[in-house]
Amino acid sequence: MYKKILLLSSFLILAGCSSKESSNISQLFNKDEIYHISLLNTQKAQLIASFETKALLTATYLNPVFTNKKTKNFSVDVSGGEYFFVGVYINGSKTNRFDEKGYSLTLNGMKPIEVKKLDKDDPLRYEMPMVDNWSTYYKVKFPEVQGDTLTLVFESDRFGKDILTFKKSKN
Repeated sequence: MYKKILLLSSFLILAGCSSKESSNISQLFNKDEIYHISLLNTQKAQLIASFETKALLTATYLNPVFTNKKTKNFSVDVSGGEYFFVGVYINGSKTNRFDEKGYSLTLNGMKPIEVKKLDKDDPLRYEMPMVDNWSTYYKVKFPEVQGDTLTLVFESDRFGKDILTFKKSKN
């Protein structure tokens, strides 16, 4: 008796699925190319003192993400420089700025040439991995670097530095 009820219930549930719902289910298995390539080009830096994280920075190297032919459904101009999506959390800070109060960010020894703070509803924030509600996010442009290696240094006068290394993509 219970087997018949279970079988009938299962049949009704499956019969109730429309083609629209099945297409929504198939979207679960589609690869999000922007997110995937961004995740491969994302690293985290921490400045720690007394066993406590004083500052946290996540950096996504945007050039390989938005020069990839598979990510043309959403684009960001990455010409004329090295671009990073940077999230910053500084313990005890309300502004989470990486360029004040003794903090700095350099790429191969060069300071940023453009820093744009992103709004909470900026579309780029929705495309990037490792986004949280307590960090402040920026799109940062550095001068173009010759060579294959990018060294991003997040540094504090008080808490030292953390070094992130990225490889430039070959286009």
